[in-house]
Amino acid sequence: MRFLKSLNIAPPRHGAAPDWLTAQPFAHRGLHDSTKGIIENSPSAFAQAIKAGCGIELDVQLSADGQALVFHDDNLERLVGLSRPLSTVTADEAATLRFTGSEDTIPTLAKVLAMVDGRVPVLVEIKSAPRATGPLELAVAKLLDDYPGPVAIMSFNPDSVAWFADHRPQVTRGFIASPRYRHELGWRLSHVAGQAAAAARCHPDFVAYDIRSIPNRFTRGVRTAGLPLLTWTVRSESDHARAAAHTDNVIFEHP
Repeated sequence: MRFLKSLNIAPPRHGAAPDWLTAQPFAHRGLHDSTKGIIENSPSAFAQAIKAGCGIELDVQLSADGQALVFHDDNLERLVGLSRPLSTVTADEAATLRFTGSEDTIPTLAKVLAMVDGRVPVLVEIKSAPRATGPLELAVAKLLDDYPGPVAIMSFNPDSVAWFADHRPQVTRGFIASPRYRHELGWRLSHVAGQAAAAARCHPDFVAYDIRSIPNRFTRGVRTAGLPLLTWTVRSESDHARAAAHTDNVIFEHP
């Protein structure tokens, strides 16, 4: 595959990405429904995804004692009802913190991987900032070293993706991008040219892009380069139609 000089996007380093990336849709933070006590990123949400035969997308952050916790927000308030940073919680304490309206507690990635046990593919979104790259990536990598099932990491942080390219090149890795979070991502990563430069630097095996901004020059370049293009978060019939026309797989809610 030729190098796309106009966008500076290279094809995958190790040939084609694995087929499982596009074989079945991924449930965003599991198949959750808070009205039924099934909370996002909870064991119950992951059990529902497995039952439905869907892949699982989940988020990980670093605990106070250096373990990978499965949780999206920086603070416990929205999902647990405590105004407290997640980074101050140890893994043992997380196991005692129940999600509001649920009997589930905050799981570690180790617990979730043991639960899934290769039955469906897993996308692990690493939520680390560039200045903090390393500890969370290493914690995740150690868990994936012995995991037998289909799994990939992905991140908005190109330094995180590059860490895996350098330290665990055998792990399938994805770059997440969107033009809609300029405050959080900065101008460079919210602009097509910056996204292309980041992709060239971190050598992803696939890209996951915001459905609200597809298609664009970057996403067309990704597919031309031979990288699978996933999209998030697909919630409506129009989202699904757009995804079918312009991407290779979906990360969805509300099927």
